[in-house]
Amino acid sequence: MLFKKRAVVFMPFFFAAVALVGNSVEVSGAEDKPSLARALSALHAASQSAIKVSDLADKRAKSDLVKAYARTVSSGNAQLNAKLMLIAQKQGIKVLPLDPKTEAGKSLSDRLKAETVMLGSLTGDAFDKEYMILVTSTQQSIIHLADARIAAATDAEVKAFFTDLKTLVEGRLTTAQDILAKVYGDDI
Repeated sequence: MLFKKRAVVFMPFFFAAVALVGNSVEVSGAEDKPSLARALSALHAASQSAIKVSDLADKRAKSDLVKAYARTVSSGNAQLNAKLMLIAQKQGIKVLPLDPKTEAGKSLSDRLKAETVMLGSLTGDAFDKEYMILVTSTQQSIIHLADARIAAATDAEVKAFFTDLKTLVEGRLTTAQDILAKVYGDDI
């Protein structure tokens, strides 16, 4: 039961990224640039944060499975960011830092910082469990963000980027859930 409570606590992490996406598409058929810009900026911030906390795993994780997964996330997100920046450039969009003056920007920024602080305070088995809970819920949120952007996309390259992102993250999620089950075992 405690596992479920912890999972529920972490589920909201990164849902602000989805809130930043928006669901509007201009009737003219042109890509909704402000909405896409918010989505790319939120995704970039979340990706950078994931690299940071995944790099902590090399120092703090106990499980070799967790360390290997974290390395995959870290290197994969570096490649993802390069693709994200290319899409933004082609769309004439500048990827900006999260805007702390907006509720959604402040919320996501604050939570990303809190996640880093919380994981930075843990080592060994405790780190393994909390990190895997965090990445599992994050992957679910990113899939939701990708679904929203796929539905809203009018540009073939943008749609392909988010479709590829969804496929990548679905694979990560399956792996993360498997590792999560292994690091928890029969424990709470």
